Amino acid sequence: MWTPILFSLVTWITGPTFTISSPTSSGQIFSPTGGLWVFMRRMEESLRFWETRFRSQSMLISATFHPSHRNNAMKKLHFFTLLFLLFCPAITKGFSVFPQSGNAAIEGVVRDAAGEPLPGVHIFISEAGRGAVTGREGTFRIADLPASNYRIRISMVGFETLHQEISLQEGETKRVGFTLSPITLQSGELVVTASRRSQLIGKVSVSMSTVTPEEIRSRNAVSLNQALEHVPGVQILGNSVNIRGSSGFTYGVGSRVLLLVDGVPLMGPDQGGMDFDGLPLTQTRQIEVLKSPGSALYGGGALGGVVNLITNDYAEIPETTLRLIGGLYQPVRFGEWKQNWDGASDYRPFSGLLFGRSQKVTQRFGYWFSGRLQHNEGYLQDNRTRGAEFYSKFGWEFSNSSEFSLYSSVRRNRNQQFLYWNGLADVLRPGQIQTGGNESASGSNEGLSDRITLLPVYTHQINDAIRLTARGRLFGVAFRPIDSEGNVRPSDKHNVGVRYGGELQADIYATEQLFVTAGATFDENYIRADVYIGTDSLTVRNQPEGSLFLQAEMEWTRRLTTTGGIRYDAYQVHTLSTASQISPKFSSSLLLTEQLIARASFGKGFRVPSVAERFFSNSDFFPLESNLGLKPETSTGYEAGLTWLYLLANRFSLKAEITGFWNEYKNLVEPTFFQESGSFRFINLTSARIRGAEMALSLSSVDQRHHLNGAYTHLDAFDKMLNRPLAYRSSHLVQLSGRTGVTPKLELGADFRWSSAPEQVDTDFSLFVPDAELFPAIYVTDLRVRYQITSGNNAVNLNASLLIRNLFDYYYVERPAIFAPPRNAQIVFEARF
Repeated sequence: MWTPILFSLVTWITGPTFTISSPTSSGQIFSPTGGLWVFMRRMEESLRFWETRFRSQSMLISATFHPSHRNNAMKKLHFFTLLFLLFCPAITKGFSVFPQSGNAAIEGVVRDAAGEPLPGVHIFISEAGRGAVTGREGTFRIADLPASNYRIRISMVGFETLHQEISLQEGETKRVGFTLSPITLQSGELVVTASRRSQLIGKVSVSMSTVTPEEIRSRNAVSLNQALEHVPGVQILGNSVNIRGSSGFTYGVGSRVLLLVDGVPLMGPDQGGMDFDGLPLTQTRQIEVLKSPGSALYGGGALGGVVNLITNDYAEIPETTLRLIGGLYQPVRFGEWKQNWDGASDYRPFSGLLFGRSQKVTQRFGYWFSGRLQHNEGYLQDNRTRGAEFYSKFGWEFSNSSEFSLYSSVRRNRNQQFLYWNGLADVLRPGQIQTGGNESASGSNEGLSDRITLLPVYTHQINDAIRLTARGRLFGVAFRPIDSEGNVRPSDKHNVGVRYGGELQADIYATEQLFVTAGATFDENYIRADVYIGTDSLTVRNQPEGSLFLQAEMEWTRRLTTTGGIRYDAYQVHTLSTASQISPKFSSSLLLTEQLIARASFGKGFRVPSVAERFFSNSDFFPLESNLGLKPETSTGYEAGLTWLYLLANRFSLKAEITGFWNEYKNLVEPTFFQESGSFRFINLTSARIRGAEMALSLSSVDQRHHLNGAYTHLDAFDKMLNRPLAYRSSHLVQLSGRTGVTPKLELGADFRWSSAPEQVDTDFSLFVPDAELFPAIYVTDLRVRYQITSGNNAVNLNASLLIRNLFDYYYVERPAIFAPPRNAQIVFEARF
């Protein structure tokens, strides 16, 4: 019953376009004079259209809920939700549960163990809901406080948090001084979720890397691929994340790396891939990358690893963020490439606006929201992108033992997708290929893409030893292609998909040394598209799945911790056919000395092919045919490594890691060309092996002003069936990065990445697309400068950045037959208040 209802709901919600059905439309939501009000007006128009369309298309829901009640309720809900989100700062500005203002004050200075002043330290008084950040001389002042007793928290990344009790009299200005001690082990303060629970990264027994908010902000990363491309062992191949060679080029479908948002899976229901753009990076606490198979905890999508985006908590000191972005792509150097496209000689612009607000309104309620407007003309012909995104998260603490949060997002993009070039002599224009007879396929398409996400989470602490967490998920996508005249194509050409489900997890402290995690999940994908056609000729596909998981972590001594787990998954892969898999894991970590940690792990993984890999049958853009006989992929992975942490002269934290890994794969799904049908098909390779080593070194000053990172990954990826290297895997990957605070206001940063040319590429692709076999080594250098215009105790924290990507204008490809971005520069202004 619920499947068609949810399916109809998403179809209804993602139905019409705003008034941008033709390229010449003047009613675009990106009008610089219209701004957010124009966006709201378009939303209101769209709601009216949805209500009208609902009456004609969604008969099932109309029969279930009374139309007048539903339409009025939905209109009011959307309208008041928008008003609440837009005017929350104004509403809550005058409301506070904290004491009223007084005439007392606290001022002082914060220093490190050597007596040097520390800028950027956070000072917060929870009883008053007030705080400050130390300036360049380590000083701060919090005024207008009533006479009372307070507990002050003094914190900064890289230092131990300090708490101090202070009593203020009426009219008193108390002068204080604080000294912060550096954390001995750099990784001791980071909290991660490698075991489905928060724990110190020093206790994690598998390979893991994190991306901090400062790294995201410094690089102005506005999409997930930009945030991940500097993580050791990670490569971005088009729209695929490749962790230690687990993924090659997959034609945009299927992923062996699972994407989570706050621990909840967020993969596309049809293609089973990641959405790089639809994520709230401005409200991200950190991104965690688990580099070993995670199927024992997270299921089939985690065969090659996990990417978990952890969103922010609610700011105790209300904060609003505005970020304005403007940039240009430099024209290519070669005259031959400019001959067939007039735009090739132009500096192609891109721009964007990011905004956000976060506030803990009361002790029990908080919220944040963020959004993004973007317009990118693209450096390739027919590669323009325009879009709007909005994210929000609300949290309620009902009591000391129960809380609820709701994450939601909506997104609409109008994209021109560049699929493959017209050969090496004409890389800026999309190609045309012959698919048989007089038919041809185009190397580009245009369409409207809509996405909606709801992720509710409820947590209840039953007692000191048991905590229950219930997570739900609804992820809807819709794609409506646009024809050459700029009109949306008929509804039977639209692709609509829904992924919904939930899970229940119990965290049990059985003893002081034994921690147990257990749970169950259920999910279902439901897709309607005319390109997913099998032998039954149906265009609607669904894939239900369920699982049970159990994990126990035992801390035998202060030095030795072991973890064992098992998970059972069952998937319906086609009609009444079901695939099931048991995935065990075992890992351990041993503290050899106070600075040296050894770890080892073993785990099995699996992945059920996505709906697109099994059912896609279409030649509009490229000849691909379905293969309903695809089997699930399986893997067995081994890993061992050492981590060395050291504090140099109480000034710098040094972290060195070396890891060896060996993964054996069976039934690996890879695209293969079949001469008899003249098309590609995803098939199972009998056996493959990926082994290698990874070394990483990071050096950071304890005040977090100076950072230096380097990593090298060596891969041996081998197709044991064809007795040759696996396609599109680089044997060598080098990543270097650094940033330094030259002065308290000026920061410089640079990144470099090199990956060797793959030993094997898919030469069959070049039978259709000229020069598609070209895949040279990649040498890319990025440079950035950031200047803090105002900071410290100023009302507005304002900074400006200049970023130059691909500094030396090196020409390369990151996926077959698509020219990667040439040198481009952008200026970013950011205000926080």
